[in-house]
Amino acid sequence: MMVAPVSLETMFGPSPQSRYMPCAECGASVDRAGAGPHVCDTERLLDFHLFQLREEIATFDAELAAWLVSAHGRFATWIAERDRHGGDEGRRRG
Repeated sequence: MMVAPVSLETMFGPSPQSRYMPCAECGASVDRAGAGPHVCDTERLLDFHLFQLREEIATFDAELAAWLVSAHGRFATWIAERDRHGGDEGRRRG
């Protein structure tokens, strides 16, 4: 005897559709039946993008510290320090 698979919709009925959907650009709840098109608020847009980058932002310090102890990082630090103190000017005059 074969048993047909039962879907959640069959068991519990159709799930209700929310009247609001999140905007893909800014994350704001947008009324589906809204009169006009949604316009993203600039501050909300920035907050949403920062939220999406939160893991990358959190790991930045650790990645920077690791790079600074690498050969490339140490050389870049040395060059930056030399240029900051005008170490390049002595070679131009000579």
